[in-house]
Amino acid sequence: MEASKKNRAIWWAVFFVSTAALLWAIDAHWEWLTLILPFQTTSFVKAMDIM
Repeated sequence: MEASKKNRAIWWAVFFVSTAALLWAIDAHWEWLTLILPFQTTSFVKAMDIM
């Protein structure tokens, strides 16, 4: 049970970092911003324990 909570905390951290990176990419008009989306969506699904 503890390993599961620790693992989810890491995925939440990855989600928030990738969300911040996506917001920066939108603001900076970065051409490659779609490369962030797989990290953001996968980390959200893993953090919610859906997959």
